[in-house]
Amino acid sequence: MDNFHRLFNEFITSLRRKSKSVPIIVEGKNDVATLKRFGIKNIIPISGKNYFDLLEEISENTTEVVLLIDVDKQGEKIFKTLKGIFEKQGLKVDGTFREYLKKLKIEEVEQLKDLLFK
Repeated sequence: MDNFHRLFNEFITSLRRKSKSVPIIVEGKNDVATLKRFGIKNIIPISGKNYFDLLEEISENTTEVVLLIDVDKQGEKIFKTLKGIFEKQGLKVDGTFREYLKKLKIEEVEQLKDLLFK
């Protein structure tokens, strides 16, 4: 198995496992649809919402969130803003899955669906 496929499998397997107990925050409904195809659960899109309203969607028992925001210029701004908001609320922010996107040379979460058909 080449490095790309190994990394991709590691990314999906880890994200699937994490999504069983931790909310996965993404940008839009296309990201939700794409991740659901890979068996990811507990996905919350931010599109059309006030960032502070997101806090109400997250269970009070939650101590951590995964921010799986696109790694383009706009995504970097959104990531930094949300990370600040969540950390001020005492939530741990996991941004490691965005690092996988960078290693896989994928800028947008919804581009993952293209990998299903390669």
